[in-house]
Amino acid sequence: MFGAGLAHWHTVSRVLRLHWYYVTVQHELEGRQVEYELMINDEHQLEAVLNSKDPTMVVISAQVVIPAYMNGGGIPSMEPLTRVSVGEDELECVVCIIEVESGAVYHDSHRQDFDRALVTNLKEIYHSSRIRQI
Repeated sequence: MFGAGLAHWHTVSRVLRLHWYYVTVQHELEGRQVEYELMINDEHQLEAVLNSKDPTMVVISAQVVIPAYMNGGGIPSMEPLTRVSVGEDELECVVCIIEVESGAVYHDSHRQDFDRALVTNLKEIYHSSRIRQI
């Protein structure tokens, strides 16, 4: 499709082992519907995509890649998103709360004594009900 030895991309690297978002969008291009994947670094970028004013683009799915330290396993996992919220813990540090389709709830605080019930100023960034089903 792209010629011998050519591809869309070859490698993506990340320095920090943090969670990130894998979002599929549908975009109208020259009268055709084209799907493509976005690899989104953080909640600010996720929110920007979700709140895009571009009428030709719509988010059709969103997943999160959870690093091993967050999921308690030995390897990262990718799971469909249900909800993403951002708030502040009792030390006023920004923390992200991630809920996935399986019912698991993750957070990106590195504090051993993190208590989700003490998070304040919680703002919902994403909810699966906002996704257009195709």
